[in-house]
Amino acid sequence: MPDDLWLAAPEDAYAQWQREEATGADRRAFADQSIVQHRSMFSRFNDYLIAHHASVASYGADHLDGFFAELAQDCSPGTTTRLRYLKLIDRLTRHLVNIELRADNPAAQMLVNESWPEDEPTPIYLSSEDDARLQAVCVATEGAAFKELRNTAIVALFLASGVTAAELRQLRLDDLDVAGGRPTVFVDKHGPRIARRVPIDAFAVDVLRDYHDARRRIQCATQWLFIATAAGKPMQPDTMLKCVRAALKRAGLTAADESPRLLRNTYGRRHIVAGKTNEQVSSLMGLSSHRTATRLRQTVEAG
Repeated sequence: MPDDLWLAAPEDAYAQWQREEATGADRRAFADQSIVQHRSMFSRFNDYLIAHHASVASYGADHLDGFFAELAQDCSPGTTTRLRYLKLIDRLTRHLVNIELRADNPAAQMLVNESWPEDEPTPIYLSSEDDARLQAVCVATEGAAFKELRNTAIVALFLASGVTAAELRQLRLDDLDVAGGRPTVFVDKHGPRIARRVPIDAFAVDVLRDYHDARRRIQCATQWLFIATAAGKPMQPDTMLKCVRAALKRAGLTAADESPRLLRNTYGRRHIVAGKTNEQVSSLMGLSSHRTATRLRQTVEAG
């Protein structure tokens, strides 16, 4: 990858670096879901730098202070959001120092004074009010082009079924059943997550039915439910990320993590508020333990 791509198109450079080189503390490549989340986080940091006439090659400690002050407005107390952003920026900046695009790493000193909280971190989610605002934009508009309908349907399915980005990417046409009175989506086993059939929340049914009809009319060599091209290529993580960010913007919302994970957590919390048990919510989300559901329930009980 040419080093000047970090200056010309930093989000493209970050995406390529994540795919080809970046690893975590255990030197392993990041999982698909983590990559999607990291791109969302980097995009927000990069947007801040652009707005303040800086770049990944020129930002300083003052830019970090300003960014984290702005980020704090979207973070609930007790979350690890600040630390996760700081670790991401530190990892990125160490890489830029290694390729001699930077001479220093302002994030390193800040990281020395940070530590993970002893308690379980609070998951990022949309409040019930903001959830309703996002649901309101998950509708098909008359005369919408296929791409616009597809992008809306992607966000609607994330928010209405709690699937992960990796799971959504692997869905096939027949996995989405919108013909019956209770539409569902079948999610095959993916990594540690169990296979499941998930009822689709009512607000998303119409747009998903419209999209399913439109997708069936497209003849291509694959059976992927969501396709990136007319030839039938599956969706890419960064495209799904952009769909989520665009929908949040249409709803007038911002969050510390504007990725599919935000919508997945919001889905789980919605069902806890509706009275489901931790076991039921974990089953809907394909989780073998109740850890995530327990953490989401704590946010409801704290309110």
